[in-house]
Formats: sequence, C-alpha cells, structure tokens
Amino acid sequence: MPPFPIDRYLLPETPIEVPDGFTEIRQSLTAGLPHRVELGAGVHAVLILPTGLARQWLDTDPLAVVSTSADDLAPRPAPPTTPRPPALVGRVPLRLVVRQGTRILGSVPLAAGLRRVCPDADPSASAGPSASAGAVAVELVVLSWLLHAGTVRGSGDYGSTVTLAWRPADRAVDRFGPPPINEFVWRRRPPAQRVESELGPGRLRYRYLLDKKLRRVLR
Repeated sequence: MPPFPIDRYLLPETPIEVPDGFTEIRQSLTAGLPHRVELGAGVHAVLILPTGLARQWLDTDPLAVVSTSADDLAPRPAPPTTPRPPALVGRVPLRLVVRQGTRILGSVPLAAGLRRVCPDADPSASAGPSASAGAVAVELVVLSWLLHAGTVRGSGDYGSTVTLAWRPADRAVDRFGPPPINEFVWRRRPPAQRVESELGPGRLRYRYLLDKKLRRVLR
C-alpha cells in the first residue's frame, strides 16, 4: 500500500537520522541571531526569530531555554477527557530563510524532522513557476536545535546549537504513488466509498477511494 499523502507533514516517532546523500551541518550559535549557515552551491540559510519584544529578552535568564527540538520528539500527553478552551500558541516562530546571494529561495519553520525543498517548485504556488527560474534548488532536513535566551539577546556562548542536513535538489523523487484521481470520476463514486480532506492555507485536497484501497491526491 502506498504511503499516506500527509506522511511528509507528520513529526517522526523516533530520533531523526540523516538521510542518504545529505550533508550534516552542526553549528554553535555564538554570534547571536540572526545566524548564517553556509550550505554550499552558493546557497546559505539564515536562522531568525522575529519577536519585536526586546525588553522581554533583557529581563530573561540568559540560560533559559527558548526553543528546543526535544519538545517535538517528546511523548505526547494523553488528551483530556473533558474539552478545554483553546490556549494561545506559546511556541516561538524560529525560521530558516534560505537564500542564494540576496535572493530568497524559501522560508522553513523549525520542526524536528521537517524536510523541505527550496525553492518550492509547485506550479500552483502564488508566485508562479517563473519565480524559481535560475535558482539553485536545495533540500533541507531540520535535525535538531537548542536556543537559549542569551543567544537571542546577543553574542556569547550559551550552549545554543542548530543541526541541519542538506543536499542539492537535483535528483528525482525516490517515492512514487498512484496518479491523481480525476475530479469527475471521484464524484461519481458512492459517498460511502470516498473520503475527502483539506490541508493548509492553500487548501490542498486529498481524496481517498475506499473501495480500491488506494489513496490519491487531487490539487
């Protein structure tokens, strides 16, 4: 059975390993943020934390943990038996801005195990297929990170690190699935034999035919 289409969006259940063909890079964040990571092929990534709250970091213990990949890999607690109102998101928005010179190829949020190609070659993107013309494509994997408050404030060795893996995105994909379902064919199936869901701001739709045991993607 082919992998479920949203597998690439899910967090890993085990410690993250460097995929074959990728180069691992581990750096200490001693110069503060933003921090530049040289990847190769004229491409680099810049680790940034947009907060706009300078006084908050001045009053915080320099060794206080701001963000860590361990939170993504920790076991999830059991859901509460009684519903609770939604809480505000407390996770800081750490991101990697991937650039070729001064040209921005993409923005990658820090999530343990996230694998992303920059620039995104999806022709349905708002920028259009011409946005990546002439750009060097790279594939990134976020392995781990640890960020302390002192690093957000400025330079110094506070034990903050970031570990990535990368490779030139010049090879074809190594995973294949069934072709997309034609929308008209899918709608002719009985309602009990089809499932549909939507993901993300672009409302990527996934359609699943229960009778054939095949998951198909329809954009």
